[in-house]
Amino acid sequence: MARQQRIDLIREIEKHRKSRVICCLTSDRQNAQGVIAKDFLPVFFEHLRKFDDQKRVDVLMVTPGGDTLAAFGLSRLLREFSNWIGTLAPEKCQSAGTLFALGANEIFMGRAATLTPIDPSITTLLNPIAEAAPGQRQILPISVESVAGFKTLVKEDWRLNDEAAGAAFRILAEKINPLALGDVYRSRQQIERLARVLLSNHRKDERQIHTIVETLTRGLGSHDYLISRAEARDLLGKQMAKDDPKLETLTWELFTDYRDYMELGTLFDAGMVVHAAMGAGKSLPILDEQKVVVIESAEAGDEFERVMQLALGQTMTPVGPVQSVQAGVVRAGWKHYK
Repeated sequence: MARQQRIDLIREIEKHRKSRVICCLTSDRQNAQGVIAKDFLPVFFEHLRKFDDQKRVDVLMVTPGGDTLAAFGLSRLLREFSNWIGTLAPEKCQSAGTLFALGANEIFMGRAATLTPIDPSITTLLNPIAEAAPGQRQILPISVESVAGFKTLVKEDWRLNDEAAGAAFRILAEKINPLALGDVYRSRQQIERLARVLLSNHRKDERQIHTIVETLTRGLGSHDYLISRAEARDLLGKQMAKDDPKLETLTWELFTDYRDYMELGTLFDAGMVVHAAMGAGKSLPILDEQKVVVIESAEAGDEFERVMQLALGQTMTPVGPVQSVQAGVVRAGWKHYK
């Protein structure tokens, strides 16, 4: 589908919703993932300031997550322009995407849509490091709820006495830097505060706000837990929009176009791309363009694009040189279009 056809769909959604619409999609591709980030704010700002009517603004959000403070900032930015914000979720609106949605007056979920818990993981230079392969070291993220789960295991399941519990926590502190554990605690406090602030912008039922925050930060057991539309309605109540078959069809058609354009749900494997290119008779090196983020309205569009150069080379191993795929980023950044 061409850009003009997407504009037509966006305009149809705007007419149906009596709102202005911004589409924000981040790639879920393995090895080519995009996430909600703080550099979205000036991009959103430029779209919002072009709208002639800002009374109602809908954001079509499709994302596996990202920076929670960036999601919080986006929600606060929208409130600078409009007193009524909607979130349209045709498919995954997860993690930081769910946090963003909590700030909306109304959340519309299609039947294929999912939310998730908003408990964060932290990644700092103090995190544990694993060696996936010789010479390939990577920082392991620390899940806030995993640390909390360890505490619950020691205290409530194993019911260790104070001396044994102290020994267990000393072992934990040997594996994870105590300063990183402090960051874990602060992250839990922060995410609870962010969610409560966003909900309090448009909800006054303090008891239910507490239940929502408690459920989404520590009540569902796993960050990967998928919250269906029915379960979201039970938790969020009137904040969830009613069934709207026409809107579901329009948002799904728009999503599927972005899915094809961004190759969402597909694996990026440099070796597969190189061998496919060679099979098609192309010469190496080749360039592979990846649409990592798309932020688009009827007025304009912005993409964060990453371009990889792929070639064949040799890697030295203990048994001698072996042929390998070499990949490097040659360009990455925002591209604006109308």
